[in-house]
Amino acid sequence: MTSRSRPPAPRRTFLKQSFLGLAGVALGSTGLAAPSSVAPRRSSGRRLNVAAIGTSGRAQNTLRDLLQIDAVNLIALCDVDPVRLARGVELTSAQFPSARRYADYRTLFEKERELDAVVITTPDHMHAPISLLAMSRGLHVFCEKPLARTVGEARWMRNYARQSGVVTQMGTQSSAAHSTRRAVEIVRAGVLGQVREAHIWTDRSARLPAQPATSVPPAGMAWDTWLGVSEPRPYSSHLHPFRWRWWQDFGCGPLGDMGCHLTNVAYRALDLAAPTAVDVSLSEPAAPGLFPTSARIDYRFPARGSLDPMTLSWYEGGREPDPSLLDSLGLKRQFGSVPSNNKIIIGEKGVLYGELYLKLNGEERFNGIAKHPACLAVPESFPRNPDQGTLGHYREWVDACQGRGVTFAGFDVAAGQTEMVLLGTIAAKLGRNITWDAVRMTVPGEPRAASLIQPAYRPGFTLAASELSTVST
Repeated sequence: MTSRSRPPAPRRTFLKQSFLGLAGVALGSTGLAAPSSVAPRRSSGRRLNVAAIGTSGRAQNTLRDLLQIDAVNLIALCDVDPVRLARGVELTSAQFPSARRYADYRTLFEKERELDAVVITTPDHMHAPISLLAMSRGLHVFCEKPLARTVGEARWMRNYARQSGVVTQMGTQSSAAHSTRRAVEIVRAGVLGQVREAHIWTDRSARLPAQPATSVPPAGMAWDTWLGVSEPRPYSSHLHPFRWRWWQDFGCGPLGDMGCHLTNVAYRALDLAAPTAVDVSLSEPAAPGLFPTSARIDYRFPARGSLDPMTLSWYEGGREPDPSLLDSLGLKRQFGSVPSNNKIIIGEKGVLYGELYLKLNGEERFNGIAKHPACLAVPESFPRNPDQGTLGHYREWVDACQGRGVTFAGFDVAAGQTEMVLLGTIAAKLGRNITWDAVRMTVPGEPRAASLIQPAYRPGFTLAASELSTVST
């Protein structure tokens, strides 16, 4: 049983990246065992005992999918907000009336001795702390995207998953779609030829509502637990329940919201593990501590084996690629308006639009990749899920937890993709172009970056540095 996906191996990996250098970060001790002393939970032949940490918002869709999987036995629900916890109970009580309720994930881990796995749907700043604690208990982990809030956390999660042997999956639900897997196969097979540019855009923007924030938390809310590893601050309705994602201390901005979804094909197909530079063009944030309201972020990648250097350009907050580029490709002429969240991969032989449409040089129109003559001879190299979309993504994880198959977005893959995405947030926070040393995990010439790569934590919410230091590359 393994946490890593097993599609064809990328052409370049960074197994020699420094990990132990992060062990000096000030983390709170919980007394949990290092991964080498806790075996992964096994549930072969019986239903998988699952706890949901986070029960409203995005978690509502997660719970609906879990309710459709017969192999899942939902034994616990956890949420710091009793109103949102009640929504989870209401949704699941008919099928799982005995599921126990918690406000604190640490209490859940201590009391639920028969737990096999957890699904984590919390704000970004608590993804890594909760996942690391779960893996230290031998629990399988499904964690929403982005996998972590910082690059250092993503490295920890990847390496901890490798040594613990638990099954993992990041919540990029479209990974289960046949179209996603086919698009990766097509690009890897060289149908586009050498790829030197990709453009990805989203309409997401780090904005706040016009109305002032309220400072009274919902009755009974465990606000300190919600803050978790972050420094204490008063409650604000501009943080909870949704807008935390736009704040640098808690979320990852539009990149964190959509980056792992929209870069999925390009990252997997083009081996985009480590850019050497990230260039930014940024607007001003709507308020201090927020991400910019709009941005263009260019990730510069060196040659990677047989692959040429390339640039992946990310646009957010309403920015898009140059209209003349989109016009030259004939997108608006054929499809009308261009969707506000989409991507194009441009190669020397042609263009992939989204995950479904291909146009080779000399062709007048885009055609579906399922029927395009250039794609028909490309063999399938990834398994296909009977259920596509969100349900298939969760079912794939549950099956792997029970020893059937592997996950497509396990932490071994997902951590590298998250790291790539988060380098854009580092440049945005610094407000300038950066270079990146992936082996040393540093931004050369920028001492301010160290605290962004791995900040200090409040004690009591995650593993001790001494426990993390047992994990090697």
